[in-house]
Amino acid sequence: MILPALLLAAAAAAAPAPRTAPKPAPDAERAVTFKTADGWTIAALYRPPRQGGAVLILAHGVGSSKWEWAGFASRLAAKGVGTLALDLRGHADSKKGPKGERSYQDFDADGEWPRAVADLEAGAAWLKARGVADGRIALGGASIGANLASRAAAARPKTPFLLLLSAGPDYRGVKLLRPGTKTLAVASPPDQGADLTLRPLAAVPGVEAFEAPSGHGVQMFADPATLDKVVAWVVAASKAGAQRPDPVLLNSARD
Repeated sequence: MILPALLLAAAAAAAPAPRTAPKPAPDAERAVTFKTADGWTIAALYRPPRQGGAVLILAHGVGSSKWEWAGFASRLAAKGVGTLALDLRGHADSKKGPKGERSYQDFDADGEWPRAVADLEAGAAWLKARGVADGRIALGGASIGANLASRAAAARPKTPFLLLLSAGPDYRGVKLLRPGTKTLAVASPPDQGADLTLRPLAAVPGVEAFEAPSGHGVQMFADPATLDKVVAWVVAASKAGAQRPDPVLLNSARD
């Protein structure tokens, strides 16, 4: 019975090899969640850095989400810089609080906004638990997210750099702290409140500042030159260390 044996052998040879799940690319974006110290579950999108690279935690503005950073995060990933873009408490996929579902729309009533700095702190703790050293965890934000980032950075002495897009003296009770580390601050002249804040920021040692043509927060990235400049600065800053003096309040545009 040679023929049947030959047919079986041929069929086995023609059968496709079993498939294995492809390994994700080192910089592949993935959804993650983590808990804050005060009981919120925070959702985020994580793009890991290249070996030994920095990770920039990103906080959005009021009513937005982690997705506003998508294009920016993709550009940084191509340069080896990691990102952790958050949904701040009460937004998008981060509405599960210690007492159940809650929206940011009622935060003004009980002063919840300043407590959102814990969202960035939880992100930093999540990164550190996965082997990212404090000196590689940078902070950035847009609008109220910029003010939150300034406060989180003040509590983290090894923060390598800080990115502030359209920061203001006080957004909904979240006061801006004068940066004490290498910082890039950006605002546009039509956004008068943020642009006035840019002037005292530019006078702080270690702070670089420039004006975009228009927009507030990530809207300024609609100008390709602005986006290119911010990406280049972050990539360069991720390769450099920084020293920081004690932080102080930046109470007004005249400080």
